[in-house]
Amino acid sequence: MSRMIRVQPERFLRGVLAGLPWADGSRLPLTQCAKLTADTVRAARVPAGVHLAFTGPVSTVELTVEVRERTAVPAPTAPEAFVVRVPGCPADEVPLPAGGGAVRIRLPEHDPDGPVRVYFPESPEVKVVTLAGDHRLEPVEPGPLWVVYGDSITQGWSVSAPGLAWPSLVADALGLDLVNLGFAGAARGELPTADAVAASGADAVALAWGTNAHTALPTSAAQIAETTRLHLTAVRQGLPEVPLLVVSPIVRPAAEDVPNRFGATLADLRTAMETAVRRFAEESWDHRVALVPGRDLVAAGHLVDGVHPGDEGHRVLAEGVLPYLAAGLGRDTAPARPGAGHR
Repeated sequence: MSRMIRVQPERFLRGVLAGLPWADGSRLPLTQCAKLTADTVRAARVPAGVHLAFTGPVSTVELTVEVRERTAVPAPTAPEAFVVRVPGCPADEVPLPAGGGAVRIRLPEHDPDGPVRVYFPESPEVKVVTLAGDHRLEPVEPGPLWVVYGDSITQGWSVSAPGLAWPSLVADALGLDLVNLGFAGAARGELPTADAVAASGADAVALAWGTNAHTALPTSAAQIAETTRLHLTAVRQGLPEVPLLVVSPIVRPAAEDVPNRFGATLADLRTAMETAVRRFAEESWDHRVALVPGRDLVAAGHLVDGVHPGDEGHRVLAEGVLPYLAAGLGRDTAPARPGAGHR
């Protein structure tokens, strides 16, 4: 075997906000975590979408990893393994050593100029200490930065493996660099998360929250409308010109017509949120805000537990969001079909 060539892992890390050290083990800056509810802070420690991305004529890659505490809300169907994605090849799962240590990844034959992505397992906190290849590794050239804020559906519940959540599929189809700020059980339009998005330097943003405002921490239709307005205002204070999608809650059969403790059904909350988005765009003359109505993006049959889509549901959801983002980015040609390159 060729001598292994070591590189700095941080140069290859993707899925993390610029300037945020993954050594802290959170997808949100600690300054924002100090202002947020505990459920959001815990969810931010799940490395949703965090991965290493490299190119080069490598056949073997070696990682040295530290395994830390268990995370609170990983996608329940995701494997406890590194998931390796090489274009044109089936995804491969490489088990995580229980106590940490060395991880050897043998890659299939592939285009040396094509991207290789190694997604982190979500159930424990993992730190990559060293990265090496049998040939020189180069970071994948970054695309435009897309930051997506949302709840467990955005985070990736309940896909079978990292890289299959709807934000990842849309990002792959459009050649974007994704930072997934999906927080299972949380994401209720908190201003500190809006501030994190506003400070991200993103080239495009999507906000996809609302379902947890029904029962997890219930609110009224009037309150979610005002929260939506303030959240959009805060994001626009830092990112005044970028395409900004708002995806209202997808279908949730058990909540659609059931009032919460404040008398609001999920249908009521969705309508209030959509009305607030339209009003914000009209009153601020902001033609770069686009509403993606969520009610019919997926069917009830796509939900594996009555709330979260499985792999097929995430693919269908990505297909519904993709045209809005492509239009916002001014893409003239038809983008690739979401998930077309995943196996």
